[in-house]
Amino acid sequence: VSGSDADGKPKLSEDARSFFTTSAAELSLRLMDVAPRDLSQIANAMATIGQTEERFFASLARASVARCERFAVEEMLLLCSAFDKAGLVHVPLLEASAKLLRHQVSQVPGADLAKGLKSLATCCVRDLDLGKAVGEYLAEGPKGGLTSEEFCSLAWTFVTLGFYHDQMFRAVFKALEDAPSMPGDTLCQLYEIHLALKAFRDDYGKYELEDAAVQSLKAHYRKQRGGKLRDVKLDRSVEKVCKDIADSLQKVVSGSVSRQHQTELGMAVDIAVNKKGNKPIVFIEVDGSHSLMRTLDLNGASQISRVRGAVLLKRYLLQKHGFRIAVVPEDFWRSLPDSREKRDFLRELLRSA
Repeated sequence: VSGSDADGKPKLSEDARSFFTTSAAELSLRLMDVAPRDLSQIANAMATIGQTEERFFASLARASVARCERFAVEEMLLLCSAFDKAGLVHVPLLEASAKLLRHQVSQVPGADLAKGLKSLATCCVRDLDLGKAVGEYLAEGPKGGLTSEEFCSLAWTFVTLGFYHDQMFRAVFKALEDAPSMPGDTLCQLYEIHLALKAFRDDYGKYELEDAAVQSLKAHYRKQRGGKLRDVKLDRSVEKVCKDIADSLQKVVSGSVSRQHQTELGMAVDIAVNKKGNKPIVFIEVDGSHSLMRTLDLNGASQISRVRGAVLLKRYLLQKHGFRIAVVPEDFWRSLPDSREKRDFLRELLRSA
């Protein structure tokens, strides 16, 4: 190991990489004989060092799904966390995780329940029965050692997945109200919960946060999450694409073009096209490694990418507030052969947004 790369993963020597590649190939033949706990730890170790070969992870997922009833909840959650870390999605594995949680809602520690729902929310895999069971279980307040911060995080996964249980949300607000202090991330999640309930639930007015509290949350959110302080940092390849799109837009539109733009709601978008007077015409998002996860099919080959839940929630909220969103896949933009085709594509994109 020689230091770390830009993502914080260890840099491995060629000999080390060759060792792990050979080991993974050999292990793939024996996965059905490996204990569930060992499967989870192997997946976590491989994801941590950046060895995320898709066929191996797909084989590992199939072996785990075939024996999912033998997994303890914490083992299954560690396995799903490893896939998240690797930027990979295997839907049957997540469905198996949801089923395991659903049958043990009242026995699972609160922190593990929150982790399990976070894995589902990250990949937008919905289990309505699980959502109903969790909502009813926590309707009176946090249980299973769930802290107020974890309770808020769990509620955030609900709005990300489109689950709503008004009594549980009331209990979340009450738990946070009674908390002596809250971390910054919790305040940001609470603000997004408020926006989602306001946008999608007509009966939210019965227990809506007071306006002074909302304005305070918004100010905090703008400071912590907006513009250049956005919580998801873009890698260099996506940054380069964003710059190229912004430069091309300057030749297409008469208004101004800005990158890493902070919206009125406080959320950051990759590019904003504004009319004179700074009124936004359209927000453009670039889909790349920061916003997408690779979906594995049954043969282990990567199929279509899946947009991360937090990104989808942001886009839904912006659209619900009347903002127009256009999405440009990073790979598609790179495939355009010349500047003229890029400009023609952007003109059509702006017309259809």
